[in-house]
Amino acid sequence: MKLIELYLDEVRRQLPPRNREDIVKEIQSTLMDMIEDRNPLPDQAPDEAAIKAVLTEFGSPRQVARQYGAQQSLIGPRMFPIYLQVLRIILIVVAAFNVVGLIVAIVNNVGYATGLIGAITNVVGGLISSLFTAFGVVTLSFAGIERAVPGDWKMTADKNWSPDDLLEEEDREHVKILDLTLEITFTLIFITLINFFLDRVGIYYLSDGAWVSAPILNEHFLRYVPWITAYNVIDIIIALYLLRLGFWDKLAAIVKVLNNAFKVAVTIAIITGPAILTIDAVAWNALGFHFANSAAGLTQTLNTILDVLLGLSIFGMVVDAIRRLYLNFLKGNRGSLEIKSEQ
Repeated sequence: MKLIELYLDEVRRQLPPRNREDIVKEIQSTLMDMIEDRNPLPDQAPDEAAIKAVLTEFGSPRQVARQYGAQQSLIGPRMFPIYLQVLRIILIVVAAFNVVGLIVAIVNNVGYATGLIGAITNVVGGLISSLFTAFGVVTLSFAGIERAVPGDWKMTADKNWSPDDLLEEEDREHVKILDLTLEITFTLIFITLINFFLDRVGIYYLSDGAWVSAPILNEHFLRYVPWITAYNVIDIIIALYLLRLGFWDKLAAIVKVLNNAFKVAVTIAIITGPAILTIDAVAWNALGFHFANSAAGLTQTLNTILDVLLGLSIFGMVVDAIRRLYLNFLKGNRGSLEIKSEQ
């Protein structure tokens, strides 16, 4: 009954959490009744051919799950639990950054009640605006992911489904929906940030009662923005493809390896090129703290740390590329690498 177990596991994976196990038990009972009715020898266990015939008649796991849990909505039942998890993470991160801003406002305005109230009001207003923006970005991202697979693709996949696919998928490296959706969401936010709000990545301080931002990414970083955007867009395309497919295949692995090579080239260019971080002296002094390092010294230190981190990221990308090649091309195919001696 291995095929039945694999079939039910696949249906379970695509059902919404609510009543999931009850639905699986109901499907299992129906399948067992059908197999028992079709079994020509009731005293013996049904053969594999009979089980495959019943599963084929019953329909693909995706089709069955859709009958029990699908509904017309902005975000479908399969993605909704992941959507809530991602939304919580994003909102917590956004809120944390705004709380840091509030603390800075309080520290910089001790003894100035009017300025402090104004600063807190600005931070709270920014918090509400940021939370609404984050909510919109996450929701639109998931709505796009939900519709990334056209209906005719799903129909074709269901039509061509075979119980043998269950045995093939058992050996495949399945993707994790939460990881991919988090990757897509954060990548979209990052792309938006470096292309439209780069001036907001910096040191914030109060000047004449208003918040002022001094960017820390200088003009040298601008030359890399198109390339960074390009490989991040490719990452999103790969993630959407994997969400549709459900597992890593050779095409996804090849594109990922090539994109990693692209990333390594851009990263090496950043390391060997002019420094991309600059700490503004006015902004640094305006923070009001007593720092041991000057703005120039801190700029040099941060660029050195950045180079080290980028070097580590190159190592990580190379390891990831080797892993992808091994899992999709070498694992399970060692026999093809053996050199046969001539007789």
